[in-house]
Amino acid sequence: MVKKVVAVVTRESPPREFWANELEFDSVRAEQALAADGTMERWIDDLSGQQVRMLCVLLGQGHEDSVQKLRPLLHQRAGELRPFFLVEQFAKGKSEVAVLEVAREALSPHLVDLCIRRKRKQGKPADGEEPQEERYNKTALLFALYDKDQNLLKEAFHFDKVHKKGFASMVLAEAARSTPKTTFAEFLTSETVAGIIESYQRYRRDNSVSELQAIWVREGRPYVFIRRTERPDHIHDGRHIVHGYRAEWIVLDFSPDGDQVNIASSSVEEPREMAERIASAHFGCPCRFVNEQQLTDAGAIERFLSATRATQNGVRLVEVCVSNSPLRGSSKVRISNEMPKGLVESLDHFDAAVGTMMENLSDVEWIKVLYRRKRVGLQFEQDESGDGQYVVRYTDQRLNAFERRRFEQQMRQDHDITILSTEKR
Repeated sequence: MVKKVVAVVTRESPPREFWANELEFDSVRAEQALAADGTMERWIDDLSGQQVRMLCVLLGQGHEDSVQKLRPLLHQRAGELRPFFLVEQFAKGKSEVAVLEVAREALSPHLVDLCIRRKRKQGKPADGEEPQEERYNKTALLFALYDKDQNLLKEAFHFDKVHKKGFASMVLAEAARSTPKTTFAEFLTSETVAGIIESYQRYRRDNSVSELQAIWVREGRPYVFIRRTERPDHIHDGRHIVHGYRAEWIVLDFSPDGDQVNIASSSVEEPREMAERIASAHFGCPCRFVNEQQLTDAGAIERFLSATRATQNGVRLVEVCVSNSPLRGSSKVRISNEMPKGLVESLDHFDAAVGTMMENLSDVEWIKVLYRRKRVGLQFEQDESGDGQYVVRYTDQRLNAFERRRFEQQMRQDHDITILSTEKR
């Protein structure tokens, strides 16, 4: 028998300004939906097992009983659950991996484990089978993050963008000519960066506004989040046209020393110039970032194509496009297969009936490989030197940040190929 807790704790949700400005979430609409008769009761009845147990823990209740026995406890304390209703609405569309990343740093392992909804299979996966990963209830995790510190919702909101955007990789055109007085981490304070951005806006004089939203650190790399008014725009609020600006999010993912940066943005010039001003202020000399170039020998790429065609090393060829095919007229040809088995049979048939489709690497416009159940594009850009060297780029926005690192590492280790994002600035 579960004891009834008579003490009532008043739980106030963050102010509307926090929801609207920091999280870009319309809490007013959610509150209006909650005000309808029976909404809270239906919401409690629809909560998953992980969500029910998490709320019981956060309310100071036991969570060991069955969900059927725990759910009535939430009905008894429905008045305290209003903020969690807003959190659940905010969670929609957010990346599970982004929420889990923040939760693992901020929460105890016990709380994180309460949110597991699918456990990893024991033993090694069969040949050709993707290793199964544990899946987590992101809403239950967000309940716990909000309960600990509402700003953790902001951190999850920001890293949701990191996992969904492509990043252009840039390096300093020339090594800095002076030695900084402080480390990059010590230099990169919110006050300093905000001042640099404000100075840049005065220099631009284009009526745009850029605001530093946060600086977070992951694995020693500082992430600078900036929100900028990109261009005039308008929305319809249901009754009127509201004029304003389209918001652009800029993410600057710096190396620990500040001499390399990955940039995610819609605009091209402004984010790079902001990164250059930050680096220049740190190193005490003018800095200029250029697109990173990593050359790969043609032979390594040809061996990689053979391996993907044969579905070796867990990477399977599922699409290829050549610009100068063996067909009469040298037409462009694209072959694609939605099935997991790849293109082995189709390419063998094409080569036998028409001619070798991928005989010349310079004719291959792009390929797509199946990696962790996602179709990832790869492009081969021939170096202008004509020495048989290529820059290999991939569509990194198809993968989350963790999958990108694993894919890049696998390409280096298994195929001796360094890959870069297709994003450039």
